[in-house]
Amino acid sequence: MINPTRITNYGLDVPELEENILFWVLAAGKDSKIIARGLNNLLEEVGRDVSPFEALRRYQGDLSGLIKRNGIGCYTQKAKTVSGLIFSGIDLKNCGVEDLERIWGVGRKTSRCYVMHTRREARVAGLDVHILKFLKEMGVNTPSRTPGSAKEYSRLEEVFLHFVPKGMSVAEFDLFIWNIYSRNGDPSSS
Repeated sequence: MINPTRITNYGLDVPELEENILFWVLAAGKDSKIIARGLNNLLEEVGRDVSPFEALRRYQGDLSGLIKRNGIGCYTQKAKTVSGLIFSGIDLKNCGVEDLERIWGVGRKTSRCYVMHTRREARVAGLDVHILKFLKEMGVNTPSRTPGSAKEYSRLEEVFLHFVPKGMSVAEFDLFIWNIYSRNGDPSSS
């Protein structure tokens, strides 16, 4: 089962990478712990005797109903994204963010979170609320939500990457900041 507080893992095999990208797709805009539990239940329901993608490809029922039944919201859109993903043939060990973003419903934040947390040398950032709060604390003019514009996303991503300490991966820094801001959203309360 995915543990959102220990999501970074650079040694995943293909079935684990499949579960990881499914987590990021389903977690978009939702509580990560609830999604992790829902994804685990969903995968138990479709069977764990094969890889997650294979189990979902074999599933004979309504994919949006399966997602909804397991407590995951926006189930119609997420079913469309999951379907596109599992039938894409994407190489999850080597794909870039652009490859992931070609799949309907996979945006900049989702693709970058997946790549950043599965590849040690990744130089991309998932601009989530905690990162935007951090940038604002650092005096950077930021929106309160992930920017929709590619140009603005790239600008803020580049600014954030400059804050990553030498010797620390982007994912490690991201989780460090997430842990600080997850305590009531206030870094001074840590």
